[in-house]
Amino acid sequence: MASDNVTAMQEASSSRDAAGPLRRGYGELAALQRGSIGAAMSSGQAAMCGVQEMTATLLAFLQSRAKDALAAGQQLAACRSPDAVLEVQLDYARAMLQAYTDEFGRLHALTGRILADVLVPVRRPAAVAAETSTRTDALAA
Repeated sequence: MASDNVTAMQEASSSRDAAGPLRRGYGELAALQRGSIGAAMSSGQAAMCGVQEMTATLLAFLQSRAKDALAAGQQLAACRSPDAVLEVQLDYARAMLQAYTDEFGRLHALTGRILADVLVPVRRPAAVAAETSTRTDALAA
């Protein structure tokens, strides 16, 4: 009974030799997982920084729009004829349209940069995984 649980030295050494590639594969898998977790953390950090930057940009734009609206209101209050009111309104509408167009361009560029920053850490482990997979397939063949 007790001898059923005992492994002969020859059996143990042969099973260790067979487990070598398995241990190496497990080590590579563990390294990939560490890299993936690190990439996810870096990507999340980049996303949070990007959200903060986007929020700050939008708040600054909204503040400038509010100031411009107050200035336009003051100009309207100073008008003495309907033609002057119409001119102030048209100038304000043109300036507002241009400001929004410029801001959307800046936000588009900012969003592209943020997405690139978020994807950089994720692409590295994917490249390592593809390389490891290729290497493993070559060893198996």
